[in-house]
Amino acid sequence: MFQSQTKQVVVIILSTILAVFSLLSILFFTDPFAASWIILGLFYLSLFLVFLGFFTIIGLSLRGWFSSKIYIVKLSQSFRQALLISLLITFSAFLQANHLFFWWVEVSLVLFLIFTEIFLNLKN
Repeated sequence: MFQSQTKQVVVIILSTILAVFSLLSILFFTDPFAASWIILGLFYLSLFLVFLGFFTIIGLSLRGWFSSKIYIVKLSQSFRQALLISLLITFSAFLQANHLFFWWVEVSLVLFLIFTEIFLNLKN
């Protein structure tokens, strides 16, 4: 927790690379039609972690260029928004796999996440 900024970014990048390796291993070495629910759960977990790390790094680097806030505020905002976007993508992939992906379900999910972000920004 009391690491330097570069160590935190390196840990996030290494964790994302590990999640990419996990996701690719599941994609290449398992049969999706014969996979158990544990393998599917690990697939969605690694998909979530890949997008969480990717969007956290992207958000943190963009905030570093355009914002003059302190680092921990930029990191917390980037992580929170990456968490919401990753939930959206992972849940959308789950819905698509189960043939439940309809436009009104996706709009409801997007609106829920937007209102969640607005509610979380009210504290600031």
